[in-house]
Amino acid sequence: MRKTAARCCPICQDSDTEVLHTQKFALPEGHPLMDGYDVVCCEHCGFVYADTTATQEDYDVFYAKFSKYEDDKTSSGSGDTPWDARRLEGTALQIAETLPNKLVRILDIGCANGGLLKCLRKMGFDNLCGIDPSPVCVANIRSCGIEAHTGSLLQLSEKLGRFDFVILSHVLEHVRNLKTAMQTISNVLTREREESCLYVEVPDASRYVDYIFSPFQDFNTEHINHFSHVSLGNLMRFLGFSLNEQGAKLIESALNMPYPALWSIWGKTNLLGVDFAPERDVLLAESIKRYILKSDRLMYDIETKLRSVLIKYPQVIVWGTGQLAMKLLAETSLASAQIVAFVDGNPVNQGQILRGVPISAPEEIGDLKHPIIVASNLHQEAIVNRIRQLELSNKVILLFEQQ
Repeated sequence: MRKTAARCCPICQDSDTEVLHTQKFALPEGHPLMDGYDVVCCEHCGFVYADTTATQEDYDVFYAKFSKYEDDKTSSGSGDTPWDARRLEGTALQIAETLPNKLVRILDIGCANGGLLKCLRKMGFDNLCGIDPSPVCVANIRSCGIEAHTGSLLQLSEKLGRFDFVILSHVLEHVRNLKTAMQTISNVLTREREESCLYVEVPDASRYVDYIFSPFQDFNTEHINHFSHVSLGNLMRFLGFSLNEQGAKLIESALNMPYPALWSIWGKTNLLGVDFAPERDVLLAESIKRYILKSDRLMYDIETKLRSVLIKYPQVIVWGTGQLAMKLLAETSLASAQIVAFVDGNPVNQGQILRGVPISAPEEIGDLKHPIIVASNLHQEAIVNRIRQLELSNKVILLFEQQ
């Protein structure tokens, strides 16, 4: 189906699109983002993105008040789990190999709890600064003795000064106004240094289909831009950056959960692409369509299991209120189930109201004996271990086979 998008293509600004998928969510009360959007492909340049009507301000509020990255036990970015530490150490090594000396001034935007900055400090880099919209994350970084400030890509204070090297690691997929954000980045890079560079790492949308562990895992409330090397190159070259180096890699999004990513290093030029003609990405949409078909099959299997469970157990507890749960509550039998309690280990979710039911901490459900549906694949093993630690006798229902 073709449509004129409400959100113009973030790269070429064209509004003619093909709708690839419609994604729905069940959100907690007061959530600042939208409860659904179309995933579309730009007819002009081939970029795939979410046609969301949420504003950049809505996203800024979300990351400031509801950041899942504040909790270092259940999210990535802190390096406090072995798998996350491996990811951050690998990225820090990549960056260190490109820098001319240890005196360069480095800015990490969207740094979460500062795990990458801590890795760089261990390698001898001391002139470090982090920016994150979450005040809690900023306080955590400062407690480690690293400079950090509350803000976002579109809220960089001039008082920060200029930097020789800027890091955007798993940030651009979250940003609604890409061009405005990247122009801000250009302004903070040191103009006097030819070696001033930008490190960009994003999920590799061209390989989503090869590393799928949960249906529509990449179509979520947070990831609204789906990059390939072609589309990322279009964005960067239009804004006057030249490619120094690029590659693809696998990172761990959780223990034993490989996730495809693209990385690239860009130098700053004075050439803005006023007459820049984007290269059309002819392969990305086809790869995304295969990903959608595979996700549909996974969702069908989950729905089949949920129906059989809910016939037998009309009242259930749902453990996990993340991206998968929000989809299941909108698009499967779970939407009409009698849910007596929601449970989540991340403190930022606890106390919120979902479908009229408060989200509780794991320790708060000891008196409830209803079956527990584990509504997560990413954290399924950790949830099962937590249930054992709490010595809960509830029947545990898994939606995915254990690794």
